[in-house]
Amino acid sequence: MADETLATLALDTELKASYLTAEDCKIAASVLYQAYHDDELFQQILGYDKANKGAYEKKLRLLIREELASFWQTHQHIIGVFAGDNLLAVSCVQKANDALAADRVWHWRLKLMLNTGVLSTNQLIEKEKAIHQAVASFANCCFISLFAVDPHVQHQGIGRYLLRAIDDVVKSDGVHASAVFITRERFHDLFISEGYQGETDLTFTKVSGKLFVKQKG
Repeated sequence: MADETLATLALDTELKASYLTAEDCKIAASVLYQAYHDDELFQQILGYDKANKGAYEKKLRLLIREELASFWQTHQHIIGVFAGDNLLAVSCVQKANDALAADRVWHWRLKLMLNTGVLSTNQLIEKEKAIHQAVASFANCCFISLFAVDPHVQHQGIGRYLLRAIDDVVKSDGVHASAVFITRERFHDLFISEGYQGETDLTFTKVSGKLFVKQKG
């Protein structure tokens, strides 16, 4: 699957979007970690403490590894944007009407309760359930679980390129819509400009966000 090109876009830098291999996922974990390190929701759920950043960072790395492993093992979409051999952006897209959410609950209970603590695990599961229920209200809708551009190359159109690659996936899967949960308002404009509309407000551990949905044209 990794050789299948998903999107093309005229940019100054030659980019290619494709499905990731198992080897690519190691680099993808690093890109996701850098992009989500300062995410307020994950900081709240995983118990960020300035006096002990290492504990939070260990939990975040574990969470990202488990997310990628879960997607890989259940044959979900893991998409990357490359410039040459360099991976610049990553997205994990859960297929529509898939049982991954239920499987992930038990997968996380076993590992995260041991490594991040019971409270963190329960909060993560409640977050997953609430988002899954919101997405389920839209017929035949896939869900963008993670979406990240390497912080060193942001604001160069790479996020837009990745979104259009996701559009290709939506089209090839024959689903009716794609959804994403966003907690940082500065990202709203990008998704809105690509056809996403704000639908549902959700709050977790004092952090609010909005579910955006793009209906297939």
